[in-house]
Amino acid sequence: MAKNDNLLAETGVKFFGQMSASATHEIKNTLSIINESSGLLHDLSMMAQKGHPLSLERIKDISQRVTRQVKKTDLVLQKLNRFSHSVDQAKEIVDIEKTVTFVLHLVSRLVEMQGAIVKIKPALSPMLVFTNLFYLENMIWRAIEHACFVQEGEKKVMISFGTDPKAPSIWFLMDTAKDDIMDDLFGSKKDHALLAYLDISIKKNRENNSFGLLLPKRI
Repeated sequence: MAKNDNLLAETGVKFFGQMSASATHEIKNTLSIINESSGLLHDLSMMAQKGHPLSLERIKDISQRVTRQVKKTDLVLQKLNRFSHSVDQAKEIVDIEKTVTFVLHLVSRLVEMQGAIVKIKPALSPMLVFTNLFYLENMIWRAIEHACFVQEGEKKVMISFGTDPKAPSIWFLMDTAKDDIMDDLFGSKKDHALLAYLDISIKKNRENNSFGLLLPKRI
């Protein structure tokens, strides 16, 4: 048990670090654009002091660019703040679809870096579980990673949900799937520790290149 606890802790720390690093990278990019815009405004003011006419259109364009970047930064901070509160409670009632949607928003930059397109098919009815939100978010990200890694060529993933609220599940459908990777899907010790803690089982469907996370319903 102690060994699994250590693996779980390592997985959680890595996940938290990965999400924080991605978010701060986005913030760094927006701040860089804001800083560049500030430099342009400074140049325009210096030119105006030397008698050059001010271009109101250019000033308006720079102002709008700064506003867009401020809004973008605020959105990144909002999702980072929400993510940081995922560790507030050991267990709580979690809406699966809302959690998947948030995780996909949280990792959107990382998904884009893999050249993947991930979409969500809405659930037919709400599915709730009583679980650890932080580690469930971790598991969903691991599943998205696996779904992208298992594919050859263009990476497309469709996330859907089971139809039975009494047996909640999340399904990941890929266009293609490498057999050798599918064989060893979630085969790492850290994945095993995460699955065991959440009491989630994996079901594979080779016929349509998909796999599912089967969650326990405890509410």
